[in-house]
Amino acid sequence: MLKNLLRFSPVLRPIQNEQKRSFLTIINQGFEGYRTTFGRNPVHLKPGLRLAIPILHDVQKVDVREAGMTVDKIDAYTKDNVPVQLSAVLFYQVKNAYKACFEVSDYRSGIRSVGTSSLRSIVGQFEYDQIIGDRNKINKEWLIVVGDSIEHWGIQTTKAEIQSFGPLDASVAKTLEKQMDAERDRRQQELNTRAKINISEGEKQSTILQSEGSLIAAKNLADANFLTMQKQAEGQRYSIEQETQALCQQLEIISKQLNNDPHLAVQYLLARKRFEELHAIANGQNNSTYFINNQTEGV
Repeated sequence: MLKNLLRFSPVLRPIQNEQKRSFLTIINQGFEGYRTTFGRNPVHLKPGLRLAIPILHDVQKVDVREAGMTVDKIDAYTKDNVPVQLSAVLFYQVKNAYKACFEVSDYRSGIRSVGTSSLRSIVGQFEYDQIIGDRNKINKEWLIVVGDSIEHWGIQTTKAEIQSFGPLDASVAKTLEKQMDAERDRRQQELNTRAKINISEGEKQSTILQSEGSLIAAKNLADANFLTMQKQAEGQRYSIEQETQALCQQLEIISKQLNNDPHLAVQYLLARKRFEELHAIANGQNNSTYFINNQTEGV
């Protein structure tokens, strides 16, 4: 009868599915935890098996490994008012588990919010072509801004990377494509113009150099001719000086032989010179007959 009473009584019937409560918790490797007692007095828990009494204790676990967070399909406007859509990934690591637990309610949600808003703001500081041409600059800027914003949560950003970037819709893409084609044509024309200018400048410099070379060559030739004439004149002067010196010596010797009479010596030298000239004429190729006075005047 007692068994039947216990079976049908809702008060005395034992609880069949009573929840099993554990007084232990496990902190895995790569995690850190903090245990509070009635919401106070946090105790740092390292990896391993730790005591956690229900109702009395509350345990928060923090992953201190480097982790990545993807920010998908963010709509933004560039500096030149181009609507774009981009996706990016941000890597971070918890450096201070205490701050990550007690300085912010949910640091993952906070990182996502800060990353999304800061990325929109940074995209607005660059033109569309700048982002297309160099994403590393915006990646570095985004990493610094997010890092400065979440540093007081005990979290450090390690890497930021824009994965995809493009116009918001097809019409914007077509407009941008036309603008890019026009820009490429403009740059090509500019390059062609610069090339022509460089060619003209090169020809100009070549002409100048040729003119300068010709001028230098003419100057050098004139200097060479001047030096040649100067040397020739000096040679002739030296030859004349030597002949004059020899003639003076002859006059002096002949004057001594003719009783120191310079006039007779001069007449003698003139006669001898005339005789040498006649002798040269007589021995020349075109022989002719000459009649001269056989008496020399004054001799």
